[in-house]
Amino acid sequence: MEHKARILVVQDDPVLLGLVTGSLRPDGHDIIEASSPLEALSISALEFERIDLIVTAVNSRPITGIELAKRLTRKGVEVPMLFMARSRPLAGVIAGSLGQTAVIEEPFTGSELRASVQKCLAGHPRKQGGE
Repeated sequence: MEHKARILVVQDDPVLLGLVTGSLRPDGHDIIEASSPLEALSISALEFERIDLIVTAVNSRPITGIELAKRLTRKGVEVPMLFMARSRPLAGVIAGSLGQTAVIEEPFTGSELRASVQKCLAGHPRKQGGE
């Protein structure tokens, strides 16, 4: 395995959260689950230096994944993000303005998700595991 990373997965749908985390865990990643972007903000405030990647839905509640990214950026958190979106062009334009982001278009397979995660991690090397 090329990267073992700590990944924060943000998804307000518990079924999709399980599918995403279930696709990433076999690659040896340490997965932190957040059931909303607000929960992700709380987690990232405590552990952002130990998080290597955030995977989030664009259309989440009560705030969007884009708003999550904006709030993290304002707080000085510089963690790469992978947005799960139904409309790749629109999400790509928004995400591109935020820097350090990528988009995977829904629906996607587990192997497509794993490939996108590996690409994000390879493009944004960080000290792994907070060491």
